[in-house]
Order: sequence, then C-alpha cells, then structure tokens
Amino acid sequence: MLNDDDLQRRDVSSLRVVITGGASASIEAIKAFQIAFPNARLIELYGILETGFHTFTRLDDDPLKVNGTIGRCVDELELAVLDETGKSVPYGEPGELAARGPSVHLGYLNNDEANRDSFTADGWFRTGDLGYFADAAGNVRISGRKKEIINRGGKKYFPREIEDILYEHPAFFQIAIIGMPDERLGERNCLCAVMKEGKTIDLSDVVAFLKGRVADYKLPEQLVILEQLPMTSTGKIRRPQLLELVLNKGR
Repeated sequence: MLNDDDLQRRDVSSLRVVITGGASASIEAIKAFQIAFPNARLIELYGILETGFHTFTRLDDDPLKVNGTIGRCVDELELAVLDETGKSVPYGEPGELAARGPSVHLGYLNNDEANRDSFTADGWFRTGDLGYFADAAGNVRISGRKKEIINRGGKKYFPREIEDILYEHPAFFQIAIIGMPDERLGERNCLCAVMKEGKTIDLSDVVAFLKGRVADYKLPEQLVILEQLPMTSTGKIRRPQLLELVLNKGR
C-alpha cells in the first residue's frame, strides 16, 4: 500500500484498522503508515503455527509507546522470556519467548526429540523467537530468531537490528542480511536487497549509511541485488532458501 504510486491521490479517510502478521513491520514502515493513513490504527499481531496469535497491540495504545513492539500477551494466555536452561530471565532482559495456554499445540506427532527440545518441564513451549519485555505494561519487542543469528568471527548479532536501520534508506524496497560461509570468519555479512523502482545503490553507499551507527563487524561485506526475496505464504523471508539462492548465483 505504501509503495503504491497513486497513494497520494487516493481518499483513504475511511480506512480505520490495518492488522499485520507474519513478520513484524519495521519501525520505518510503521512511521510511514501513520503519516500516510492518519485516521487508521495499526495492530501488530504475533504468533506462530504452534501457538496461534499470542500478543497484539491494542486500539487504545499510544502508538508512540508501542511502535516497534508486538504488543502485550492475549489475556487468556501466558508469555515468558527464558534463558537456555528454561528459567525466566529478569524483566526487561533478552531471552527466548515461550508460550503457555489453551491455544498452544500439544506436541509434534511421533517426534519425541522435537517435543523434548521445544517444551520445558513445566509446559512452556519455546518459540525460537528472541525478545524482551520493553516496558512495565508488558509490551514485547522482538530481537530475532535463534536460527538467524550471524556469527562473524565469534561476534554474534541479529540481522533485524541492521535491517531496521537500512529500511530508513529510500532506495530499498525489501532487504535481508544473511551469513555467507567464510573459511576464516565462519560467516561474513551479505545484504540481499530488492530495490525500489528506478533506485540503485552500491556496497560503499550502504556502508557509509551505516558507519558510526552500528559496530564495524555488523557492516555488510557483500551486496546482492535480487528481483524478489523468497517468502513464505505468511510473509516471512525464507532465509535458508535465500542463502542457497545467493550461493548458486555466485557459481
């Protein structure tokens, strides 16, 4: 909607609510929405197949306070932030999001190993998403996926923190940072991007845009321009498939 060339000429005053799901929207996309649709409210839902939707921002929330969060837990469910041992971390500290309640699945059929890895002894389902409680009201902010962590020479980070900054750049339509195999470092940073129509950029421009805003080990070392990124039916980027695509592109 935001990239529709005719948006400025359309009457959008009747639009009241937009609900997002799949992957949480970037801060820049949320701000752009709030400018383009001043009469509408954005509700962000969070959940996965195994839990149903688990948190959401409310219509009566102050947008400036909840922007960038996935809202608070559904009243009938429970949400915890756990460390690697399955214990709750102190409030406000990062960890793995875990769900408990009537909508959480009972387990994976005929897969005892997956069930042992996914459920704690006291019944919490580990989602694989990392995040933390962002405020006293219980709004949650996503940090990334455990499987998406990039380990460059022993220094680890989540692509999401760099991607959110890059979405501020007017040239990018869609972006994803992935870890490319590297013999010396283990992984190196590769930025995959779909450009907005008529826009171009090179790696030096990207590095200059990020320089001083993130640690040097998080700066992209490779830029791959694609016509589209592989996506799931729910709007999430298929990062393993994207990695294979980039590897095959370079052969």
